[in-house]
Amino acid sequence: MSILKKISRTTLIVIISIVVLLVALRLALPSIIKHAVNKKLNELPDYTGHIDDVDLHIYRGAYAINGVEILKRNGKVPVPFFSAGTMEFSVEWRQLFRGHLVATIRIFHPMVNFVQGPTKEQSQTTADKRWQDKVKDLFPLKINSFKIVDGEIHFRNPYSDPKVDVFVRDLQVTATNLTNSLKVAKTLASNLNATGTIMGSGRFKVDVDLDPFREQPTFNLDMQLTNVSLVKLNDFLRAYAKFDVHKGTFNMYSEVAARDGRYEGYLKPLLKDVEVVKWKEDIKKPVFELLWKVVVGAVKDIFTNPPKEQVATKVPFSGSFGNTSVGVWPSIWELIKNAFIQALMPGLDKTISMKDVSKKD
Repeated sequence: MSILKKISRTTLIVIISIVVLLVALRLALPSIIKHAVNKKLNELPDYTGHIDDVDLHIYRGAYAINGVEILKRNGKVPVPFFSAGTMEFSVEWRQLFRGHLVATIRIFHPMVNFVQGPTKEQSQTTADKRWQDKVKDLFPLKINSFKIVDGEIHFRNPYSDPKVDVFVRDLQVTATNLTNSLKVAKTLASNLNATGTIMGSGRFKVDVDLDPFREQPTFNLDMQLTNVSLVKLNDFLRAYAKFDVHKGTFNMYSEVAARDGRYEGYLKPLLKDVEVVKWKEDIKKPVFELLWKVVVGAVKDIFTNPPKEQVATKVPFSGSFGNTSVGVWPSIWELIKNAFIQALMPGLDKTISMKDVSKKD
């Protein structure tokens, strides 16, 4: 009887010890993960980063990192390159039950800031390719899908006159089948869809079908920018084009396809109901600024299609990566045709696909 009691007591002590250790490990894990993530973010080339805290959701096979911020290391750029309220990494249970260990990422309220400054040290316009390895270390499982909720992208120039901030808000992005496997999805094609609001007025939409594991970029892309207020772009126009407008909207449509190291596509910009000069207001401007506005307004009037009140052209381009050919004369012809013969129609032309990409240089 005493032996049984000793065994029972020993078993109980072992069980209690294991439970205590598991609880202690559970309590310590967020701090351990936070330290590891901050260490990795601090190893980014030319940038540094940190997170505020970590939440574990063991029952869901997930963890979330909160308060993410990545900044240029030299401290000469006034805004972070990237920030996010929460980044959540989780196992896809449906695929796990099928024997495939893949994951999904959800990013809540992210913001990306591209900054143009007078020097390279005061600018942040690209991300180093070496970032990819550091990001993989944060979650080593294959990523099958990701989602961005309520994101923002800004292009800023705090050094121009006036200061520039062009932005997309309410950015919603969904990407699926990034593992590119028939075992996980019905097709090998990965898909990305994105929508957003430009400068609080126009809409932005992108649809991409791609093969992320080909050596050469392989994709079909459709992009639409619609009803963007030109007045809300006046700071950008004043800083970079030295004129402003009193009314008008901007639309742009594009299709691009790429395969085997080559690509083909077009841009179709349309300006509608644009008013560049308003004499009662512009007469007070400096003489050279007023003259420039008159020239811009005159050119706009020449190439405006009167019934549609729009200036439009279609710019074809093609080439291999690193060697682009832009169709200048076709662009000029489309501009003239829109003004004097037949107005270009807004919308995608649906004329570009991967099978149309020529293999000839």
